[in-house]
Amino acid sequence: MFRIVRVSLFMVVILSIALVASMGLNILTYVRLTDEDPIAALYFEPVSEDVFTAHLVSDDPGVSGTYEILGDQWRIDAEFIKLKPWANIIGMDARYQLVRFEGRYRDVVRQNTAPFRAYELGAGDALDLINYLAEWNFLVDAEYGSSTYTDIKEDTVYRVYRTQSGIIIRSEPMPDPIGYEPTMLDDIRAWVAGN
Repeated sequence: MFRIVRVSLFMVVILSIALVASMGLNILTYVRLTDEDPIAALYFEPVSEDVFTAHLVSDDPGVSGTYEILGDQWRIDAEFIKLKPWANIIGMDARYQLVRFEGRYRDVVRQNTAPFRAYELGAGDALDLINYLAEWNFLVDAEYGSSTYTDIKEDTVYRVYRTQSGIIIRSEPMPDPIGYEPTMLDDIRAWVAGN
């Protein structure tokens, strides 16, 4: 009888450890597959109607700078190498290189008729070796271009993130300068704008 209790207790401990390990693995899987890293930040200053000066900052070489953007939206493109999910789970991240930054118009007719300007970003060599070896690499799931765009808003900071499957944008209000005290009029404007 005592032996049955000991074996049962041992099994409960083993199953509890297996359950905790399984839950930990599920959490790790979720965290790794939804991992995001900020890769660029930018904001816009208006110059004239549909002309903006974009201030772009990134750790990627050759990307940071000031660009004149034409249009009421902006877009950033990247070459992207998506890894297999199990490679993400063991700690490897998708690879990217920012390659183009441009303005665009929400209206298709204006996009086809209005002035347009695009900029090449980066050196373009960082992914060449990886692209060359990709067909031999058992970790690579797919190679493709990833692009994201949004409306241009003043007083907004845009952050570009690398996910495990592409690039995305998140925006936030421009921070107030140090020492700035908002007035009642500023509070009313923020309330009307829904901030």
